[in-house]
Amino acid sequence: MISVEDALARLLAPLEPVPFEQISIAEGVGRVLAEDLAARRTQPPFAISAMDGYAVRAEDVAAAPATLQIVAEIPAGAGFGGRLGPGEAARIFTGAPLPAGADTIVIQEDTERDGDRVLVKEGAPRGRYVRREGLDFAEGEVLLKAGRRLTPRDIGLAAAMNRPWLMVYRRPVVGILSTGDEIVMPGDPIGPHQIVSSNSMSLAAFVTAIGGVPVLVGNAPDDPDALRRIAAAARGVDLFVTTGGVSVGEHDLVRDVLAEEGLEIDFWQIAMRPGKPLMVGRYHGAPMLGLPGNPVSTLVCAL
Repeated sequence: MISVEDALARLLAPLEPVPFEQISIAEGVGRVLAEDLAARRTQPPFAISAMDGYAVRAEDVAAAPATLQIVAEIPAGAGFGGRLGPGEAARIFTGAPLPAGADTIVIQEDTERDGDRVLVKEGAPRGRYVRREGLDFAEGEVLLKAGRRLTPRDIGLAAAMNRPWLMVYRRPVVGILSTGDEIVMPGDPIGPHQIVSSNSMSLAAFVTAIGGVPVLVGNAPDDPDALRRIAAAARGVDLFVTTGGVSVGEHDLVRDVLAEEGLEIDFWQIAMRPGKPLMVGRYHGAPMLGLPGNPVSTLVCAL
């Protein structure tokens, strides 16, 4: 019997990361980046207005009130090909590029418009309500590091970085096998001495919650031939997990039967309650966890 710390170290030591794959950014939430992600553009790409109002030269409104000539109207997504001169203003909207010659924004609440002229009732210092070029980030700047599990915020950031595709680690595939004559799957006919299997369902949900892909290979009755046949369906997974059948009773077949089929046991039994009969090894090249069959013990060991 070994300690939980030793068991965990011996379980993790031989594990290797799964391969990479490329996915659409729309599928990225919850995935783990396999490379550093650098911005492909500067954000904002040019100085823009942070408010609806008027783009002006700060020196023209330093002594407010001041009346200015409106020479352009600039909505978001458009621009102004000219340049603001002394005494001129441009009607501007949030997100629109600041015209050449302007260096500040006077919000519309501080103005009164009369045709093609605007009265600026309260001035604004240079740079007021202007989001300068590169305020958020610059092209080439690494903003998301390899190994990060992506959140919804990260997805929005990656989109702003103009990264439509992401290189992430493939989700590990986890095969789950439950055992026991007493077990039936939810919804199946239940005999007078049987119980409904909850372990495989909770383990599958647990695997999904932490980023894996569960594969329920079935429930094996307490019969060596059936156990061999059903366990064979788990070949090719990244991790093989069984529940039940790893203790010391005559019907606990997993350890002995699968050893005949290539199971290499690293250790069996750990100093933990509940969860003492946990088993760790390799089955046809895949790491294997043999969990006890008690539902509480199963989830404690899974955690």
